[in-house]
Amino acid sequence: MSAPEGRVDAAAAAEILDVLARYAQVIDNRDWDDAHTVFTPDVVFGSGPSAFSGVAEVRRMVESVQPYHPHHTSNTILTARPDGTVRAWSKFFIVRTDGTVGSGDYQDTLVRTEAGWRIAHRVASRGNRRSDDPGGPSSRTFTFDSWREASAE
Repeated sequence: MSAPEGRVDAAAAAEILDVLARYAQVIDNRDWDDAHTVFTPDVVFGSGPSAFSGVAEVRRMVESVQPYHPHHTSNTILTARPDGTVRAWSKFFIVRTDGTVGSGDYQDTLVRTEAGWRIAHRVASRGNRRSDDPGGPSSRTFTFDSWREASAE
């Protein structure tokens, strides 16, 4: 039975949620040999002039962050798009070495490849953080429109 328009069928949803969970494991553990289980080879991170692409650039970016704080992904919602891709919107939080917590959002576009679902594009937004936050202040920038619209990429 197929899912209603915009809905992702249960099998695809389970696989996509596994990919999103696997992302944190691969990144946090620097398990670059398994990056292919999460990303398309030409994955794009970000948007506009600060965007970068490819697994090698993801690795360079992650390894340049010091200190690095492991993160956790939760509260994911999915929507199927007419072009066959799936948009995912997840919350994330990090626990810093000083015990403070920071939050934010990921908005992803996932594509079905021969090897399964993979993240083709990811944009991150830091959550609402106070002026005294150790990572600096920020405001949530994502909306339901940015999640639904192809132009969000």
